[in-house]
Order: sequence, then C-alpha cells, then structure tokens
Amino acid sequence: MEDAATLMESEMAPAVLSALRNVAKAAEECGVEPFLVGGLVRDLYLGTKRSPDLDVALVGASADSFDDIARLVQGNITKRSQFNTVRMKVGGYDFDIIMARSESYPSPGSLPVVRQGTLEDDLARRDFSVNAMAVSLSDANWGRLYDPQRGLRDLRSGTLRALYADSFRDDATRILRAARYASRLSFSLSHDTRRALSGSVGFIQCISSARIRDELERVFLEPNAAAAFGLLQEWSALAWIHPALKYAPPAWRTFSERTGMFSKSQRIEVAYSVLGSGMSRDATVGIAGRLRLGASDRRALEESASLSDTISAGEVAGLSNSGLAAILDSLSECSVLGSALAASGSPTGDRLDEYLRCHRNVQAELSGSDIIALGATEGPEVGSLLRRIRAARQDGLVRSREEEEAFVLDGLKASCTYW
Repeated sequence: MEDAATLMESEMAPAVLSALRNVAKAAEECGVEPFLVGGLVRDLYLGTKRSPDLDVALVGASADSFDDIARLVQGNITKRSQFNTVRMKVGGYDFDIIMARSESYPSPGSLPVVRQGTLEDDLARRDFSVNAMAVSLSDANWGRLYDPQRGLRDLRSGTLRALYADSFRDDATRILRAARYASRLSFSLSHDTRRALSGSVGFIQCISSARIRDELERVFLEPNAAAAFGLLQEWSALAWIHPALKYAPPAWRTFSERTGMFSKSQRIEVAYSVLGSGMSRDATVGIAGRLRLGASDRRALEESASLSDTISAGEVAGLSNSGLAAILDSLSECSVLGSALAASGSPTGDRLDEYLRCHRNVQAELSGSDIIALGATEGPEVGSLLRRIRAARQDGLVRSREEEEAFVLDGLKASCTYW
C-alpha cells in the first residue's frame, strides 16, 4: 500500500494540496505541529474520490494560534466553536482546524469537556478506528502515518470498530454515524462494537433535538441512504429517535436512486416527505417537535401525511389531471415528490410522478392582456379564465395558442356559461 505522501500527491487536486502545504507551513512558523486527520486520511487509503474534508489538528497550539495562522496564509476565519476549533477559508477551500485535545463526558449525551492534549489523545477521542488516523504535515515528517488505534488494519478488513466500550453511551449520535459509514463503505461492525451499540441505543433519547436532527439529515444525504436507514431500523435506532419513524425499503431505495443530483436542502425536504407518508397528524407533530424542524421541512413532513390521508380515502382515484392538480398545486414540490417515492410502483405513485413531470408547470400561452383583447372583462374574470385554460391544457382539451383562443371565444360567445 502506498504511503500517505504519495497518496496525497496523486489523489488531491494540486490547488488543494498547495493550500494544505501553506496552512502546514504557517502552523510550523507558529511553533505548532500540524496533522491531517479524519475522513480525508481514511479516504486517501481507500482510494475514494470525495470532496476534501480538510481537517487539520494542531499539537502544541494555543488560543492565539488560529489567528496567527490565518494572518500568515491570508485566511479568513468564518466560524469558531467552544471546543477550540475554527473554520478557516484558505485559497478558496474550507479548513476545519482544531487544537489537539482530549475529551470526557459528564453524562450520556452531554457535550464533552475538552482539554488540550497530545496527538494520541486527539485520535483516541474519535468515533471509529478508521477515522482515527493522522498524517504529519510537518516539513520533517511530511506524509508519515500515525495509527495508534490500528485504523489501517480495520480499513483493510472492512471493519467498523468503536474505540472504547462506552463510546455510544457517551455520544449516541455515533450510532447514526455507524449506519452512515457502514452503508457507504460496505463495512461490518466488529463484534464488540455491535454489542456496545445494542446496549447503548436507548441513549439516543438523551441527545438534543439539534444534534439528532443534524445527524439524521446527514443520513438523508448519504449516497445509499436506503442501506443506512435499514441499519438504523435493524438496530432499533429509529424508534428511539421517535416511535413513529419507520423504514420502508422500496421508498428509500427509490429515494437513493432518484435524488442523488438534488441540492442538499431539496434532498432533505424530500426525505422528510418520505418519512411523513402514511403517518398520522399527531405523529408528524411529535416528530417535528422532537427534531425542532424548520418551516420547509415541517411542511414536507405534514403535507405528505395529509396527502396520504387523501389518497387512502380514495379521493385521488378517478380524478382528471386538472382535478388532481387542484389538490396538489398548493403542496410543495418536495412534498409531492416524497409522496410519489413512497408510493413508487403503484398507480397512485405513477399519477403523482406524471403530475410532477407533465402537469404542475403547465401554464396558458395567452396572457391576461390577450384574453382582454379577445373580449373578456378586465378584473377577476381574467384570472378565472387563465386558470381554466390551464386546466383544459392539463386535460388535453387544448394544445396550442390557437386552440386556447378558440376555447376562450367559445366561452365568451356562450356568455361564459361554460365556466
């Protein structure tokens, strides 16, 4: 297996590598030792092409080190955290730069108490061994791998291993991360890790709304979200987030297949809609409260549940295209798409898909001015005619501008009795 220096040269874009060297050089000028840590080290050894997670740990740093480095590289610190971590933009790239630290948890689910630590301390506090490797960025040791937790061994064997027995008790969000990594990398949990996870899954209820929501939404964004959700269901983790959360394999497989090119916010909204399909109103209120959802995500969850009720009541069957549009137009596009994914393979799912593809964005070619020129009275009548032209287009009654004009004239000649 190639060494880390060779991997960085071959796998990282030259501009990224240049920015990384600049940060490392500045750190050494400030008297601290820089290391590349986290997911990028793992992915370098896996040969996985991913957006660079540029995480740099500083050993021997002080609170002033971040500002000193930013000054030397002409970087911009865009975020600071209480855990001696900053987000810094350098050369157009975002770096997460941390002070190497040790952690302890006063109680399950609490935020950690942090102290300045060694590189070994910093690697030992991480979630899984494959994420606990570091590569030296110092000039003297550039590319040297540090692997005290034997992460490279687990990487080679496809094993996901927690670093200590109480890992999931201390921070139960690691259960959701385990599902993400296991599904993304096709890794299996070690025996001890699976046993520790099983015994700690109930501690999910100790995690704050914001933290559990953020981790759940990271699951939504996984390339194989379906597999990750399947694991969370298998481990009973979904029920500990909220009892109404259920895994529907066909819906989530279709979600994974069809939303890969969506923006993050769109994919998250659609995911909440998939979750809401088939839920009761009380369940959506409970989930939205547990996760403290924002307005658009709450809307997707609730609208999908409401649409499921409408479908279950038989109110969609037999409707014309325009009749279906009258029900769906007021819903967000993500709500309808999530409902379509949840009903994928059924006649209802096909109709929802057809609405999104063919009918939602249909508009009259005629403008309001055109309709007035044909003889309509200026005012509410014009808007009504435009809506009815749209409905006629959706139902295939008109297909061109000329047919729209004839449609309007016929109605006007009949003293609007058609309307």
